[in-house]
Amino acid sequence: MIEPDKYWVAAGQKIDDISNTHDVISFSWTGKQSEDYILLSESFYTAAQIIATEIIKDYRDNSKSDQWFFPSFYLYRQAIELLCKGLLISVVPRKDITGKLTTYKHNIIDLFNEYCSVIPSVPLNNAEMTWLQAYLCELETIDRASNLFRYPIKDGYLNQYNDSFLDIVDMANAIDQCYSIIFKCVEIKYSPHKYANGIDLSMAPKVLVFASHGFGNCMLYSSPWDEGFYPHIKGYSDIAYFLLDRLSKSHWSFMPIAFLLRHAIELTLKCMLLSRTAVNVEECVQRRKRKSHILYKDLWISVKPMIEHYAKEMGYDLNIVQLADTYLFDLSKLDKEGDKFRYPTDYGLVYSLQLTHVDYYQAVYWLIGIFNFVLGCSDMLGVAYEYECDMRSEYL
Repeated sequence: MIEPDKYWVAAGQKIDDISNTHDVISFSWTGKQSEDYILLSESFYTAAQIIATEIIKDYRDNSKSDQWFFPSFYLYRQAIELLCKGLLISVVPRKDITGKLTTYKHNIIDLFNEYCSVIPSVPLNNAEMTWLQAYLCELETIDRASNLFRYPIKDGYLNQYNDSFLDIVDMANAIDQCYSIIFKCVEIKYSPHKYANGIDLSMAPKVLVFASHGFGNCMLYSSPWDEGFYPHIKGYSDIAYFLLDRLSKSHWSFMPIAFLLRHAIELTLKCMLLSRTAVNVEECVQRRKRKSHILYKDLWISVKPMIEHYAKEMGYDLNIVQLADTYLFDLSKLDKEGDKFRYPTDYGLVYSLQLTHVDYYQAVYWLIGIFNFVLGCSDMLGVAYEYECDMRSEYL
């Protein structure tokens, strides 16, 4: 088990530095975009299954139920989107695929239905197709932009259900079955029935399933103090650490782990963006940048002056802030908007991740170092806010 707290930003380090040649992995895409989408979908699916299984097995641990379930569900959703895009790319001419992907974006039901409209026959029976259409229709209704399980519930559809409980077992089983049914459409070489053994069409095709109690289930709760960011930050970072010890070392497994850490960094920067300290980010900037995914220009540059102010007040070395600036610049250059670790290509089917090989663990530790820095800054702002509140109360 890794010790994530020991990693920090350090001078002269890059994500592609090699410290152990035995841990080097190559980003060996097949060159067949449809195949790379399907293979990456399996990597996200495997990660989702591992996390969901752990949550259900350790059902007495409320931190896993409440903090790990959202990122695990998102991994499932991303796996399904990648799978549908892989299927569509396999049957649509290259000259037309950019328009299709641009039009449908994250809309899974339209991606799948477009695939079905192109092929002579779909290898699913009527009952499977009926179940699948009902499930995907609800998923599209509540999570059109693929944001529902990536960001605090205060920002989306689930806010209306604050203080309710999600049934983890039923929801995990249903989305797992959704993937298994769609996977039956892949070519023989991928073993289309390898996930089909557990398909149970008597299961309700529901995305959201609510429970009457919190034991072993996920509580929907948005704290007024951190705008609901903390459970997501903790969940996304913790499952990245958990998966690092459980996924085989390859560029396929690196992608979901890197995404989880990059997203935890984005969430932490957004949490700081909304800080209530006396020195803070202007409200108009908060509104404008809150939904941005651009790490460096929109998020880091907005919060950096506030971090420098309080770091100076508390006597911290400001050189570390400038060092972190180079890390965040490099990460943003590599993955500007949070999509490079989620997809093999852009909409034009051009491979877009600018990495050829990395030291698997060194690269993950580099990302953890950034996360630990921004989390430390967020904690510092929390301490400053509490102190300012205490000082104000003294004068009341």
